[in-house]
Amino acid sequence: MKTIAWFALSLSLAAGPALAGEGEAEEIAAARSFALAALPGQCDAETPGADYDFTDTAISVSWKPSWGGEDERATLYRLFCMLGAYNVVHAYVLKPESGEFSLVSFAQPSFKVDYADGDEMYTELKAPPEVTGFLTAATQVNSDFDPDTNTLSSFAKWRGLGDAWAAGTWELRDGQFVLTSYEIDPVYEANL
Repeated sequence: MKTIAWFALSLSLAAGPALAGEGEAEEIAAARSFALAALPGQCDAETPGADYDFTDTAISVSWKPSWGGEDERATLYRLFCMLGAYNVVHAYVLKPESGEFSLVSFAQPSFKVDYADGDEMYTELKAPPEVTGFLTAATQVNSDFDPDTNTLSSFAKWRGLGDAWAAGTWELRDGQFVLTSYEIDPVYEANL
């Protein structure tokens, strides 16, 4: 019998801004330098060669402040961090219209997965995954920003087949990315 375990935190999502042009090369380079300094040893200093298209990008974003008033505007920089066999990692930097760079941190649950005794194929769980707390992550795996919903999503494969994974969604609100959903599938179905 196929077992699938998951958990989700689900909240409503709102519409968001449109994608801007590439942005200024100098600003992107400055955002990249800022991220590399903030994450020493966690990101590759150079992007992959010509065989890959992992260009750093600048995205114009805006949001309606929860306290009212005019829309706030900023630039979100999606910066290549590292490449694995089946996952690409990005760091994100946000710069308000009249502010300084800040590294974006993403809340996400920490969890415990207990596989059934003797299950060396990781296909059966003793119990559903347990949320053990929350942490923040400075990078996201296989991530993308959707300007129509002002949301950033990630999909981290636990192995190349993608049959076990973790996925999250964060919405930009008041200049912060707020966790709106997080799911995992810890069962390696291809082993069945």
